[in-house]
Amino acid sequence: MRALLCLLIAGTVAAGASPAQPEPPQAFIVGISPFLQNEAKDEVYRSVVRLLVQDLPLNSSVMLYDAYHLRLITQVSLPNARAFESPKTRANQFAGPILNLKQFLVEDHARPTDPHLKFEGAIRLPQFFDFLSENVPGTNPALSILLIGGPLYQDEKEPGFSMVDGYFPSDGHLEASREKSIFGVADEDGVIRPSVVHWVYFGDPWLSDLHKEKITRFWTLYLERRGGRLATFCGDLPTATQAFRQGVGAEHGSTRHWEIDPQQTKIEMLRTGREVELVDWIRSDSVTALAKQPPTTMVGPMKIGIRWSDNIDLDLYATPREGAETLFFQHLRSPEGYYYKDHRSSPGREYEFIEFECPVDVREVSAYVNFYKGACPGGPRGEIRIEYENKTYAAGFSIASSHGNRGRAGSAQEDCWTRIPVQEILKLSGPTAKN
Repeated sequence: MRALLCLLIAGTVAAGASPAQPEPPQAFIVGISPFLQNEAKDEVYRSVVRLLVQDLPLNSSVMLYDAYHLRLITQVSLPNARAFESPKTRANQFAGPILNLKQFLVEDHARPTDPHLKFEGAIRLPQFFDFLSENVPGTNPALSILLIGGPLYQDEKEPGFSMVDGYFPSDGHLEASREKSIFGVADEDGVIRPSVVHWVYFGDPWLSDLHKEKITRFWTLYLERRGGRLATFCGDLPTATQAFRQGVGAEHGSTRHWEIDPQQTKIEMLRTGREVELVDWIRSDSVTALAKQPPTTMVGPMKIGIRWSDNIDLDLYATPREGAETLFFQHLRSPEGYYYKDHRSSPGREYEFIEFECPVDVREVSAYVNFYKGACPGGPRGEIRIEYENKTYAAGFSIASSHGNRGRAGSAQEDCWTRIPVQEILKLSGPTAKN
């Protein structure tokens, strides 16, 4: 009797107890570029279908998005039911979503038009994370995200932040507000919950190994600022999907640890050179064979650089011809070329330079140096180097003013500016030079 009473009491307690809460479903996100190359689309289709019908675990939700236009492609729910362990059952149940994926990949999505951007495999990661924050329900555990597309940010609405042609953002973007930079997160209220990101791209989008390292470092730091971790970043789809299917709870290969450079506060797009070598004229202390003769042709690509030793801010300006766009620290690109790295103090061994990649008439090029900020008794002095026809020309420069004027122009500001005598440095004179 006592044993029976104990059983009845235990049953009563159990009946009144709160039932065990089921584990929330794991959220899997797949963001795909609408601008993949045709040769990559078949591999992407097979890999994503395999994830849906075989690899992803039960009790999970899977949402596929266009990661450029920020819209849902399709979604599936994998219930915690034994029947869904069968790939055949999944294939039957998910026939509609699989068709949606196929139609998305088959469609020839119109690319934005921009003379400097191609949008191959483009993904707008900052906007995509904003979109997920606003549209994906807050569940636990964290998101597992697979990005399929190029690692170089491109956006027709924000072309100045594009990462093509060797450009990469300075760390100043990571400390900025969103109003000042598309990569800014300093004032974000809607930072998404923790996530693990696996990013796969196709081909070789890098200008150099240094460009790859700079972009990898930046995205790693950016995702950390948004509560994420870049666990996979590679050009091999099976490697990325294998890591992605394991979810956020699995141990992934650790990425290199980077920290934000506290000295790099300026919001700017920097650029790696096509060939980064210590013997390059941009970084060498001296040039052993400066050109002594004028160039033989008057039209061609040109590079103009300056450097100085004082802890002041000087700025370089250059225009290829009258009426053309002037390149300087607030206008980094033009149809003819680009501006590289605005130094706010002495650049040391490096040069702040402008490169005209498209041929320009050297007789029409004009260039100036402005004393932007700081104090320098006696006025700043520095060195100019011009690269043309694979030859290097050099000269000194000086500015009369002992204080910067923050780029102001006008007759009253002439002491803060100096003209770079491009034609004289190139040793052009007589009938070859234009006035």
